[in-house]
Amino acid sequence: MNSTSVSVHAKTPALAVNDGRGLVVRQVAYLRKEADGAVQTLITRQHYNVAGLLTEQWDPRLFDYAAQPNLASLYSLTGEPLTVDSVDAGWRVSLVGLAGETLQLWDARGNHWRSTYDEQLRVVSVEENAQPVDRFTYADHSASPGYNLRGQLLDQLDPAGTLAVSSYSLHGQPLSETRTFADGTPYLSRKTSSPLGVVLQQTDAGEHRQDLRYDMAGQLRQVFVQLKTDSQPQLILRDAQYNAAGQIEKQTAGNEVISTWTYDPADGRLCTLTSGKPGQALQQHFNYRYDPMGNVLRIEDPTVDTVYFANQRVDSDRAFTYDSLYRLTSASGFEAEVPNLRPGLPDLISPIDPGRRYNYVEHYQYDAGNNLYELRHVRSNNTYTSHMSIDGASNRGVRWQEGEPEPDFSQLFDRHGNLLALQPGQPLTWNARDQLSKVTLLRHSNDLPDDDETYLYSQGERVLKCHTTHTPSMTHRHEVRYLPGLEIISKSTGEQLHVVTVPLASGTARCLHWIARPPADVEPDQLRYSYDDHLGTSSLELDRQGLKISQEVFYPYGGTAWWAARTKVEADYKTLRYSGREMDLSGLYFYGARYYSPWTQRWISADPGGDVDGLNLYAMVGNNPVNFTDIDGEERRPKMSFRDMLIASDKASYAKRQQRNAPGRTKLQLDKQVTRQIAILAITKHRVRDASAQLNRMGSGSDIALATTRRATVLVAGKAISYGVGIGVGIGAQALGVAAPGIGNVVGAAIGFAAKVAVSGLVDYVAERTGLSASVNLKTKMLTAEKIIRKAEYKQMEPAEYIKAKYRNMNLNSRNSRLKLGKEATAIASSEVLKATLTGMPSEAVSAISSGGGVLLGVPEIIDETIGASREKSSEKMDLHENEILGLVKSIESGMEKIHDFAKVFSVTRSGGIEIQDLQEETNKITDMLHGYLNTVRNHRNSRKAAA
Repeated sequence: MNSTSVSVHAKTPALAVNDGRGLVVRQVAYLRKEADGAVQTLITRQHYNVAGLLTEQWDPRLFDYAAQPNLASLYSLTGEPLTVDSVDAGWRVSLVGLAGETLQLWDARGNHWRSTYDEQLRVVSVEENAQPVDRFTYADHSASPGYNLRGQLLDQLDPAGTLAVSSYSLHGQPLSETRTFADGTPYLSRKTSSPLGVVLQQTDAGEHRQDLRYDMAGQLRQVFVQLKTDSQPQLILRDAQYNAAGQIEKQTAGNEVISTWTYDPADGRLCTLTSGKPGQALQQHFNYRYDPMGNVLRIEDPTVDTVYFANQRVDSDRAFTYDSLYRLTSASGFEAEVPNLRPGLPDLISPIDPGRRYNYVEHYQYDAGNNLYELRHVRSNNTYTSHMSIDGASNRGVRWQEGEPEPDFSQLFDRHGNLLALQPGQPLTWNARDQLSKVTLLRHSNDLPDDDETYLYSQGERVLKCHTTHTPSMTHRHEVRYLPGLEIISKSTGEQLHVVTVPLASGTARCLHWIARPPADVEPDQLRYSYDDHLGTSSLELDRQGLKISQEVFYPYGGTAWWAARTKVEADYKTLRYSGREMDLSGLYFYGARYYSPWTQRWISADPGGDVDGLNLYAMVGNNPVNFTDIDGEERRPKMSFRDMLIASDKASYAKRQQRNAPGRTKLQLDKQVTRQIAILAITKHRVRDASAQLNRMGSGSDIALATTRRATVLVAGKAISYGVGIGVGIGAQALGVAAPGIGNVVGAAIGFAAKVAVSGLVDYVAERTGLSASVNLKTKMLTAEKIIRKAEYKQMEPAEYIKAKYRNMNLNSRNSRLKLGKEATAIASSEVLKATLTGMPSEAVSAISSGGGVLLGVPEIIDETIGASREKSSEKMDLHENEILGLVKSIESGMEKIHDFAKVFSVTRSGGIEIQDLQEETNKITDMLHGYLNTVRNHRNSRKAAA
């Protein structure tokens, strides 16, 4: 462990300052770069309006002198954001409908959108600058129910073409969809899913089929692929095994290479990762070392031999240090002969020669706004420093060297913070939705069109990429169409390639299936297994025999430091690299929502997700790229497995459809959570009141007598009402016996009995809600979080649902439940015996006698409660009672935190007419009541101990 890095973090505090409403108005962080170095105080400031909504935020860099905050928001009376103004991303103004749907939107680039909704708040059309760009068609009630189409999206028309969906799963996920591009070619993709929504089979647009099999826990176990031209499926993933936490422990791929993972049992952190064939040397072997906070300090790879080259010892180890804010401050490793300072890749080493390596160390400097402004690269005879010039009024930045003119940021970025040139002579073009639409790679000076790469998107996903180059004699095109599980690559040379992407338990396999003009030096239908590191970065590629195709090592911020392949032709077909993302010819990595520039260590556009990762909308994963990755360009996360990423991507696509179909639907979750919290608070209040009374009467004969009388009165009244109604309905229903003797009498009796049960349940329903049915004895389990939550769910039910749920959830192992159930069973049996014995007596009289017997049968339950109230509870029961009270407090506070999280996401202060702040105050009252009752319990126990 790096003791220096750990000592920097030791005892470093973080402060939060709250106003009188409990809102955080200042956040104070203390920055230390060295253990004995000076401490820098970094203050983040927030302002709120009278409704408690966050209106202005300043980061530590702009805190002292900037008049304009990093982020400013203006809200409607219902708490909807109307104007959002960011120094990084520009301003946007929204016109919001009554249900929270966005009707119109204006932005700083002069764009104007208008959205039209149907009566179910689903978007049906979108106009962009007065031109129709999107249209959506949904199935009505007449659609076939066999394909789950009713209410679902059928067709969408957007700038990329059309998408038609002809079948959905029960979970609303598309099972059959056809995408048609501008040239009119349709591409049909089909899926089969399980009742739980996981994909079992996928047939892509090239008619290549994948079959996925799972274990009992729903984790991926085996994968088969059958190409269109194959007669039999081939096994891609032989087996996968997981530990109890769901972490992958062992994977056997189709090439018989076994990968293993080990974890620290104390914290679940990855310790080792190995890959290799049995009986052969390992191809990959990573050992990880961490600091106490989980930051990676060292990665060792014993498979890469130590060499002595250019008068230095070069091993495979990589080491990292961090400042007290967990930002990466230094990294060491090895690189190729020429450091990679430009976009794209360094020179390829082919054939693979691991001996040609050089040591390096990089040092990183950040400003108070979290901008990486200096990178110092230290290497023997090849040291350099790169600088970033950061705009004084925002976090926009460009590479800059001393002696150059000061950058004019108004010319280098548009009003939304989109970078306008990759580097001099390479302009970037953005569409109205802030999506990169074209990169000019080369400007010709001989009247030829420029060489460029263009992109098309559909609902936020990139679906087409086209690279075009020009010479005086011809034009070359290289096009990629992105479809579910398939990339279709076409070149003007006549080459046509299908790349089938297959998920593994960890990593991916890509099958290269040529339709026309395959290269001579690559095997047909080549399988390329990608073996990733802890971030999902493709560091090793093996073929179907387990032989090495390529190997690649990266700098911490994603640039390629060293790479080698057995042939140059095979190297050209590797596209997935850092974090498992595709690198374009521009050198940019596409993440989904935006593009990342590894040579500048920052994004080229502001975060479309806003301030989810802080007020700096350009910083890469909070400047901690060794421990975090970004799944879609909008939010940093700890690294997930490819399976989790695939599921998350699927969920993200599904969520986008759901959001488009019903913008107000997610707010319903907030309403439900608020209603649930109110019910929990009400039940808790009544039960604490009852428990306090039960505790106080414990051992007091007079109090117990009064409580017993009350319980008996409720019992008698309840039985009299329920049996009376049952008799009346039964007599009336006996008229059926006249019309149909025998069966009519049976049905009449059944109706009478059903009425009795229903009314009995209704009486219980009323008694429980009014507190009249409270037990004489202290029931220590009545304040458990589980019981309170279940009862809260009952309170939101209709009476009929309440009755069903009550009997369904009866615990037969409970003494009280057995008493209740035995009482009901005995009552029914005694009624039948009376009817059989007193055959000459009218049925109404028999029922009355039976009713009286029912009252008597309730007596044992009350006696049991009375005896329990006269005795002291055991020490074990009271200990459990105290723990359950604390658990209930935690559960109530957790529920309130969820409500605040929802409210923050939706920028609202009320839900269903309830002010969130009022609900917080009521929650505080109830938790205070619980703490007061807990003190009463403890005082009661202490007084009993003293008396003993």
